[in-house]
Amino acid sequence: MRKKFFMVTALVLALAAGLTAAVVQQEAGGKGRHLGWMLARMTKELNLTQDQQAKIQAIVETQKAKMQPMRQQLRQNRIAENGNTPGAFDEAQVRAFATKQAQIEADLTVERERTKSQILAVLTPDQRTKALALMQQHKGQHRHHRKAQAEQPAG
Repeated sequence: MRKKFFMVTALVLALAAGLTAAVVQQEAGGKGRHLGWMLARMTKELNLTQDQQAKIQAIVETQKAKMQPMRQQLRQNRIAENGNTPGAFDEAQVRAFATKQAQIEADLTVERERTKSQILAVLTPDQRTKALALMQQHKGQHRHHRKAQAEQPAG
């Protein structure tokens, strides 16, 4: 009985520690692993030099620092709007919220495109051609995945 209790307790503590680590990583940006994976894949697919890898990593980290406050503002606006739902519909309030969010989304889109442009500028013409083809392929796969998810019955 005691052995079972200790095993269950250990399992619960391990689960709690894992969830805490996941939340902390998500709140801290949680993109470090994604950046490493993305850079490793680019290096493999495009045969990047060490110099190109360093330049791309610097570009991405600089842009991440610019975009993080915008993402945080989107999140804060959503939280504030969700907590500010009166019983009656207020179109002016909803439009003001939507306008504010749309402006931040537009700014994020500009920064993403700026990042892509800066990264493409680091590549050779052959690498750039291959990178653009890979981006199109990824976009097609993403579209296909979203379509397949939409077609699944809710359950």
